[in-house]
Amino acid sequence: MPREYSNLKAKILKLLDENPAQSVKELAKQLKVNRSFIAGYLQALEDEGYVRFKRIGPAKVYFNRKKSG
Repeated sequence: MPREYSNLKAKILKLLDENPAQSVKELAKQLKVNRSFIAGYLQALEDEGYVRFKRIGPAKVYFNRKKSG
């Protein structure tokens, strides 16, 4: 795994703790990564049970699973 992505899961979960309901676009901008990359990474985190999403219009909005119930 490239060094810049080594703490990505922790960074994503921290961002969602601080500000729940963030879109892929918002997270990608804050983390300075490609939206397609972060979308795939979020899907993997969802599959592992770390996050969940809710579709609001065309956007997927993500939440930290442990904080949001």
